[in-house]
Amino acid sequence: MAIAAETQRRNGVARNALRSRAGDVLDDFGTLKKDMSKLAQAARKAARVEVKHTGERLQAIGRDLRSQAGDRATNLSEAVRERPGAAVGISLGAGLLLGLILTARR
Repeated sequence: MAIAAETQRRNGVARNALRSRAGDVLDDFGTLKKDMSKLAQAARKAARVEVKHTGERLQAIGRDLRSQAGDRATNLSEAVRERPGAAVGISLGAGLLLGLILTARR
């Protein structure tokens, strides 16, 4: 009978230790869940900031491109006014070359 009582006592101690350890593991999971949530929030915030900055950079690039295109269109108009014969010759040559390329593919 003493052996059975000793076994039950050991089992009780082991069961209590196991319950305590299981509680610790559950607490660790809870902490991990909170940490993962904070990490996800920080990642979302960083992504929003990066998207905003990227959008601003793209808008600046778009403005620069529109400005350059306008400047080049103005320069082209001036060049055509200065040398209309050369402009017509270049246009005819480009059209002929494009026509040859397109008909050669057929």
